[in-house]
Amino acid sequence: MYCKSCIFLKQTRYFLVMAIVVLIVAVNVPAVSAEEKQNENSGWEFQVAPYMWFISMDGDVKVKGQKSDVDASFSDIWDELNIAAMVAFEGRKNRWGFFGDVIAANLGHSTTVGRIRIEPDINALWLTAGGFYRLGTWDLSDASTNEEPTVTLDVFAGARYTYLDMELDFKNVPLPDPSGDKDWVDPLIGARAIFDLSEQWALSLDGSIGGFGVGSDFAWSAAGLIGYRFGLFEKDNATVFGGYRAMYQDYTDGSGNDKFEWDVTLHGPILGLGIQF
Repeated sequence: MYCKSCIFLKQTRYFLVMAIVVLIVAVNVPAVSAEEKQNENSGWEFQVAPYMWFISMDGDVKVKGQKSDVDASFSDIWDELNIAAMVAFEGRKNRWGFFGDVIAANLGHSTTVGRIRIEPDINALWLTAGGFYRLGTWDLSDASTNEEPTVTLDVFAGARYTYLDMELDFKNVPLPDPSGDKDWVDPLIGARAIFDLSEQWALSLDGSIGGFGVGSDFAWSAAGLIGYRFGLFEKDNATVFGGYRAMYQDYTDGSGNDKFEWDVTLHGPILGLGIQF
């Protein structure tokens, strides 16, 4: 029996784990030794980070009433990846900042249902932008050295624009190949925790939820990254980072033979380079 609430709980479990971690950090940082590290008179700081997201896909799509699953590992998608551009950026002055993220890709993975071979062709674009507020930076130990670990907490809000152009190519059967394109905007809210473990090493955890029926019925994203700072033409102005990212969207539009559905989780490891200036 179909259970919408059960699917909702299943799809959000990863985000909830991330959110719980952030909340635990927020309420348990040492209050006595906590010391705000912000320099309220500092100027703008910027970062640009091109990266690779080794995507796997799980879920279902429906175009013109015709449904196909798009379960595919990264190796499957890599064989058919025609174009990919991924870059994140952000700027901050004191406690306030803005961020953006651009992902453009052509994805496809063939599946077989009985005698029917379905080859989806998906051109996808995700543009995410918003602003954040830095709640503060706190010490995580009582030591008074330059190597003491700290945690920084940000809260953010923004929107994610999604554009999908999909075609389902049916092989071995005399069926028309349905195609269609959709675009929508999901509002989102979230939080980020940045752990400065030493002068070189840092760990970041972030998560967001969105959609709320405005665009998607529901959407979430989560990421965990570990980074190493080093000098690129100047002291400690670059960070090489790696980790794991997941993003889920449940979007439906239309009905019957005109129904368009995108119920998909994208997930996989990330590797990139951030440059500060």
